[in-house]
Amino acid sequence: MKTILVVDDEFDIVEAVKAILEEDGYRVHACGNGSEALRCLNEVKPDLAILDIMMPRLNGYETLKAFRKQPAFERLPVLLMSAIVPEVPAGGYAWEGFLKKPFSLHDLLEQVHRLAPKAQDGDGATG
Repeated sequence: MKTILVVDDEFDIVEAVKAILEEDGYRVHACGNGSEALRCLNEVKPDLAILDIMMPRLNGYETLKAFRKQPAFERLPVLLMSAIVPEVPAGGYAWEGFLKKPFSLHDLLEQVHRLAPKAQDGDGATG
């Protein structure tokens, strides 16, 4: 089972995304800010991180930059989400997708399935 780390300071959004992804067969760990996400990153070992851009303490860009400094997570797929379109080019921070809030259930699942595909029947994986 793939693990997704969801990081957003808006509790309602975190809970909604968590419920949707768990219903779809993912293990989800939620954090309320970037500092908390960095503290639990090694324990959670996510297959995908979904980061809000506008957060207190460490914003999404700063959190992503800190992820990339850790060799184990320099290639971790990251999906950014925000009500605003990113101001910096993806190449400078290396994220793989973006969801503009508010986003649809379809858009969320489409991006997650692309970045953290679930195991297919018959491939030997369990979960």
